[in-house]
Amino acid sequence: MVLPRRVALREVEATLREFAAWVDEQVDVHGVREGPLCSELTTGSPLLVMGARRRLELAALPAGRVRPRFTIEDERLLCELPSDRLLDPRPAVERWLRRLARQEIPPRVDHWAGELDLHPRRVIIGERTSRWGSCSSRGTLSFCYRLVMAPPRVVDAIVAHEVCHLAHLNHSKRFWSLLDAACPWHREAEEWLKEHHEAMIL
Repeated sequence: MVLPRRVALREVEATLREFAAWVDEQVDVHGVREGPLCSELTTGSPLLVMGARRRLELAALPAGRVRPRFTIEDERLLCELPSDRLLDPRPAVERWLRRLARQEIPPRVDHWAGELDLHPRRVIIGERTSRWGSCSSRGTLSFCYRLVMAPPRVVDAIVAHEVCHLAHLNHSKRFWSLLDAACPWHREAEEWLKEHHEAMIL
């Protein structure tokens, strides 16, 4: 970071807070979120899975096995990998979370689509860094796979939000009225996501 002359260091934090949304958008546009901003994943690292805080535990697979295995036991997430991948488990953890998201999110879309009688043309689970979900004008709903790290009630609120956009592709009074009636806890869910945002950066 380069500061203009006469700008005090104490002003940097306040400026970053003021322009946080813009910075987040630019990070998304340029695809530079991952890297130095990501914490190291090692045995003992905390990891949220469906809202529950798990302790990551890394272990080597038996000789001859190459397919990663993940097991949730009590408060730990056991991640078994080939020994040469133990130093960088992030790709395997990401793939596992993506699979989990593909299992968990589409059924919730089906549920809310049925409740509201609003049906998307397509559902995409992928990487979104500035938003948890979106709805296109063509009726495609997209969700960030990391949403599966949130509690089910929070996931439901985000899914309901995007399904409501199938009726109102805006944030008009009619949109909020529909969402309030369908999912009255959606604001509480949004606050949870704001509070836990950093813990959900893989």
